[in-house]
Amino acid sequence: MSKRLDVCLNLILPNAMKDQVIDHLLGHPEWVGSFTTHYVEGHGDPDSIASPAEQVRGCAERVRIEILMDMQHVAALLEQLRTDLRSHESLWWQTPVSASGRFA
Repeated sequence: MSKRLDVCLNLILPNAMKDQVIDHLLGHPEWVGSFTTHYVEGHGDPDSIASPAEQVRGCAERVRIEILMDMQHVAALLEQLRTDLRSHESLWWQTPVSASGRFA
């Protein structure tokens, strides 16, 4: 039986947290489906731009992780991330997934 993947959880994190978060996600295959990572630039919140170089550029280097998962597991995953990986520079949001699949 395949997992129900009815939500996409988006995480925006400092690049330095990427490997730690990926290890955390891989440690919970019962919650997490497929996920992707992207390097992005964060804009709009000057308090979250930590380094002087980022302050000059006006944006923060971040990683975005998009996780397909069952909505019933989102709260548990977020609680563990809050406990284990506290960071005021991180944010998240979820979006519904109306359909997903493979081309095979």
